[in-house]
Amino acid sequence: MPARILLVDDRPLLQLAANRLLRHHFYESDVVATGDRDEAFRLAATGPQIAVVSYAFRKENVLSLADGIRSQSSATQILFTAMHESWTAVEVAIRSGVRGLLLNSDPPEMLIAAIQAVSRGFAFFSPPIALLCAHAHSRTSDEPNVSDLTARELEIFKHISRGESNKATAFALNLSVKTVEAHRAKLLRKLRVRSTVELVRWALRQKLIH
Repeated sequence: MPARILLVDDRPLLQLAANRLLRHHFYESDVVATGDRDEAFRLAATGPQIAVVSYAFRKENVLSLADGIRSQSSATQILFTAMHESWTAVEVAIRSGVRGLLLNSDPPEMLIAAIQAVSRGFAFFSPPIALLCAHAHSRTSDEPNVSDLTARELEIFKHISRGESNKATAFALNLSVKTVEAHRAKLLRKLRVRSTVELVRWALRQKLIH
């Protein structure tokens, strides 16, 4: 059983529900929760064994958030929770070195099982995420695949596929508009599409967005 668990989610109701669940099940553990980035880094410095981090954290690039937690405590194992099964989320999770990825729609017991598995040194992925990984690996090698994108391009892909402008994406990721434009051009070439409209259509066909 982990001695300390850090919960990072800036959605108060979801944070409260998860906090109560973890305190009830891991009653011998010290469970701490926050929805603030700087507070998350401060709490990470106390050395939690597990950090459960919302992939939908709105105030911070989730990659920077995970890196910041790990910089404060390199031994902390990170679990992401995501809204939908998305290959983008999977790639971001894997490339940022997290130990597992769950869906918000998973039953509460899944979060308990994930924390137990990760605390024992195993990785843990929600069943729909595992199926998504299997589907991705079954594709032909010459077919465009989001796995060819860098972590930064994946983040920009996520924002653009939701219909956000370069300016809005730049603001959300704390980047310059020119940097976003450069990454956007690269990912369009890698995925062999000519426009944002084609990119969204491709993502829908691949069931990467809903």
